[in-house]
Amino acid sequence: MNIDEILDEINEEEKDTAKPEGKKKSFKGRVKTYNTIKDALSGGGFGQIFTTKGADRMYVISKGKWGAKSGRGKIAKGFTPGSSTPGSSFSSVKKHAARTILRYGKGSDKLASRYGSRSIKKDRGVK
Repeated sequence: MNIDEILDEINEEEKDTAKPEGKKKSFKGRVKTYNTIKDALSGGGFGQIFTTKGADRMYVISKGKWGAKSGRGKIAKGFTPGSSTPGSSFSSVKKHAARTILRYGKGSDKLASRYGSRSIKKDRGVK
């Protein structure tokens, strides 16, 4: 066996153990995937969780509250894996989405009793 054959075998072993390209993270399978953030904002509603094909993060559609750039209309709040501010676990993203739905969308009383803040619960008369 010469040196070229040995190097070829090593390269083939590295390809077998390497992460396949284009493989998405497991949490992305739970949410809708759009091509771009612009497509998601135009097609989704407040509180919708989504991701894009090229991103390793999830987003929640919210409403811009201040500033000239995002003062009106919909914005995308991003949650990056491995980050703790804001939490990026699926449960914390889901909780944020639920609060956004209650604040700007059509949330139910059951959703308010589970995820609502004290002020939201008070406004809806939920304990």
